[in-house]
Amino acid sequence: MKKNLFLIALVGTGLAFGAIGCGTTESASSEPAKAEETKAAIPIPAGHPFAQIKEGMSIDEVYAILGRPDDTSNHITGKAFIPHYYGGDTHRTEAIYKGKGRIIFCPNNHWTQHMGVIEIQYNPNEK
Repeated sequence: MKKNLFLIALVGTGLAFGAIGCGTTESASSEPAKAEETKAAIPIPAGHPFAQIKEGMSIDEVYAILGRPDDTSNHITGKAFIPHYYGGDTHRTEAIYKGKGRIIFCPNNHWTQHMGVIEIQYNPNEK
């Protein structure tokens, strides 16, 4: 009987500490998210070539306006690991322009692999 009470007390204590730990982790993880929300993006000047780029444009359309990038970067996303997922956004390509910023492309769907612009990151300090 004493062993059972000891186990109940031990489990109850563990649950209490677990509840405290979850609350602490939750508030700690929400603070960096708030910091990112307050970070403002640099607006693109009206005469800048990046101002001509619109979401959904193909790589060829972007290269016709901006020229070839100084560097490119490719990476897969978490959606690439989902079994039987045939949607888009399984990988991304970043076109990096020195002193201008980055243009990020991803495929619209699994079948055509048409790469379209999903994000424009203007950064005059891009290295």
